[in-house]
Amino acid sequence: MRYFIITLCLLMYFSSWGQGTASPAGVMAVQQGVWKRGIRVVLDGYVYGPAAAARLCSACPQARDHFLAARRKRIWSGGLANIGIVQSVTGAVQLENEHTVGAFNAAVGGFWMTLGAARDRAARHEVKSAVEAYNRCQFLE
Repeated sequence: MRYFIITLCLLMYFSSWGQGTASPAGVMAVQQGVWKRGIRVVLDGYVYGPAAAARLCSACPQARDHFLAARRKRIWSGGLANIGIVQSVTGAVQLENEHTVGAFNAAVGGFWMTLGAARDRAARHEVKSAVEAYNRCQFLE
């Protein structure tokens, strides 16, 4: 068992090599990697969320608008996912006494979580669009 854990740790260590590759100075990139969500950006070695990245885009209003839209969608996705979790737990608790109501509440919770996941995917797309717009603005200046 000990050898399995050591092998697993070494595998994770070696697979993380190359994920911290640096981009050229002044070029923004979406943060990549096994454990990254794709909602953060890297600029000159520093990691920024959508709101902080929007503050960096004073010269490029198109990128700033995309970052702010990504921030709004990210907040809504978290809220919808939390509502879905609460609704699913409520449905699971009610399943023992009232089968129909519990199943309905669990289904509604799954619907809310699906909407939250769709909004999160849209937020990641907005971040990618913002990074492209920022890099275009830096290239044109």
